[in-house]
Amino acid sequence: MPNPNTLFANSFIDALVAAGLRRVCIAPGSRHTSLALALARHRESIEIYSLLDERSAAFFALGLALGSAEPAGLVCTSGSAAANFFPAIVEAQQSRLPLIVLSADRPHERRYSGANQTIDQIKLFGDYVDYFVDAPLPEANPPALARRNLQTLAARAVNIAERRRAVVHINLPFRKPFEPGADDAGWHEIDRSAPTQFLRRPPPGASGLADVLSAELRARPGLIYFGHGACRSEAERAALGPWARRLSAITGYPILAEFSSNMRSRDAIATYECLIESEAVDMSEVEVVIRFGAPPLPSNMSEFLARARLRAHIFCSRDGAWADDSHSVSHHLTMDPQTVSTAEWGAFEPAPGDWSRQWSRAAGVAGAVIAEEIGTGAYFDGAALYDLVDLLPAGSTLFAGNSLPIRHLDQFGLSTDKAIWALANRGASGIDGNVSSALGAGAARRRSPLVAVLGDITLYHDMNGLLAIRRCDIPLTLVLLNNNGGGIFHRLPVRGFEPHFSDYFLTPHGLDFALVAELYGLDYVRADDRAAFRRALSRSVGGGASTLIEVRTDAVADLKRRRDIMTSVYDRLRKG
Repeated sequence: MPNPNTLFANSFIDALVAAGLRRVCIAPGSRHTSLALALARHRESIEIYSLLDERSAAFFALGLALGSAEPAGLVCTSGSAAANFFPAIVEAQQSRLPLIVLSADRPHERRYSGANQTIDQIKLFGDYVDYFVDAPLPEANPPALARRNLQTLAARAVNIAERRRAVVHINLPFRKPFEPGADDAGWHEIDRSAPTQFLRRPPPGASGLADVLSAELRARPGLIYFGHGACRSEAERAALGPWARRLSAITGYPILAEFSSNMRSRDAIATYECLIESEAVDMSEVEVVIRFGAPPLPSNMSEFLARARLRAHIFCSRDGAWADDSHSVSHHLTMDPQTVSTAEWGAFEPAPGDWSRQWSRAAGVAGAVIAEEIGTGAYFDGAALYDLVDLLPAGSTLFAGNSLPIRHLDQFGLSTDKAIWALANRGASGIDGNVSSALGAGAARRRSPLVAVLGDITLYHDMNGLLAIRRCDIPLTLVLLNNNGGGIFHRLPVRGFEPHFSDYFLTPHGLDFALVAELYGLDYVRADDRAAFRRALSRSVGGGASTLIEVRTDAVADLKRRRDIMTSVYDRLRKG
């Protein structure tokens, strides 16, 4: 069996060199053998310096960075060897010199065990390092995603060191044996392809995307995808909307927009989550993805990005941050959404648009089926989100809680030109503090009606936040989707493990939220059918009085209802 250390080290070092690392210093030792041998494979194309002690090696590397104005690499074994790098790292950080520090480490089972030559190397250099990663242990048969993660980690390390004039520390644990074995011959071919190209920030008024979209790429089927937070202000939307529509026209790529991207309009495909799994569009034809905002909310879009073999996956970042959990981004560019202009596309001719029209036709069918099903079938939590978006006045602020509400909003909050401003805590995607965050957003946008849609456990988690409605004078319509705890877990395989599933995942509570409304001085309406919900929402929004509208649902029945609607969509799409 090939030594996993060899595959791991070769993949990582090949990517470092492909990303532009040209000079490396190595101090002697054993634990970093795989890294040293991987670097030796590049000795004809990079400069490798061997120094006898770590302190001198670190200052030598600092001199390389000082003299070349380019990142220098620094490699050592485990234990106190890395600690001897510290004085030079302090100097590099204070002088803003780019260093990439690679410290070999003992495997996790050796840490904190009293094992010889084993110290705590996690964030060893503290705040003197701008970017730290404790890399995973090498695996014998790593999944493709794990290997891509290793390669993009190398590319990000070079980019951060170079662009920020920063110190990067990557700690790499290895198990014995460190030396390559007889079966490792297949891993000796050098991979010279850069996993990700980090493009220079363009001048104001441009995104830099025009330089990437060659005629060859524009001729391929592609998608424009706006994830959560792609647009964060009205000024950004005013600039980004026309720019994206023109981009769609010159590429022929449809616009797919999550609701909380704040880029969902009648020009965007709102039912994209249904279409990805339908036969109406062939996702295997997609060769280019241009993406904005957070990684995709729907799992089927994330899974597509993880498995697809794309000619280009272009990620447009507002601040240079990495947001790609599929580790498949080929081009990473930094752009200011507020300053883009349609003038960037002045020299481009419109694309034929057959591919985009195929998506639009399918989206129209899917949207019609969803509307029909919600109008005639049993009411469920997804239908409440459909009606909520339908009834909200233009300019409203809509805060969506995590777990099911944000997902239902994305799937059933169909396209609208009412410019609803959608917000959610999707950074860590927790259910904590959602009530308070919604009220804070309402305080900042007092001229807009404020609606929050939350699950029961999410509301329970931050009930004390409701006190701010009265203390801070923030009118709120709170839509509570109450499935009596943990409904989202019915989507997971653990649902088949009873009684543990009900006891430890569903966590039924039996709370009476009418009493919660009374405690905090809110009007209360229970609305379990469509007519009651639409009536209660229409009366509350913009009415001045804060209201808790409770929709009691059944998690199992709701999940089945959602699946039945999707089946109806797929059936109608197959019939054309």
